[in-house]
Amino acid sequence: MAQHFLLSAGARSLSAAKIMRMPDDGVEDVFLRLRWPETDGKPVCPDCGCSICYPCRRLTGHLRWRCKACRRDFSITSGTLSAWHKLPLRSYLPAVSAFCNEGKGIVSRRRASVMLYER
Repeated sequence: MAQHFLLSAGARSLSAAKIMRMPDDGVEDVFLRLRWPETDGKPVCPDCGCSICYPCRRLTGHLRWRCKACRRDFSITSGTLSAWHKLPLRSYLPAVSAFCNEGKGIVSRRRASVMLYER
C-alpha cells in the first residue's frame, strides 16, 4: 500500500516560498496528488466512485472532470470542505503546508493568517 502524500517527505518539504513560485499546473498537480493519493492523482468521481473520468476544462480555465458512468461534472474540491469556496487553489496550499509542517497541528488563528484571511 502506498504512503499517503500528507505523510510523505514531499508534503513536509512544501514551503510557502516554493508554493508561490509554482506555476498553476504545478499547484493543480499537487492538489491532484493530495486529493486522490491511492490513484496517484488520477481523479475518481466523488458521486459514484468511477475512475473513468475525462477532463472538461471550463472557459474560465478551471479544471473539471466528467464521469463516464454518471456523467456528472466535478472538480478537485468536490466532496471536500472547500467545495463551495471560490478561493483559488494557490491560496489553500499554504494552509496545507502549515498543517503538514507543524509538530502538533495548527491552531485556527494561525491557519487564518496563513490563508491570508483578514477580519
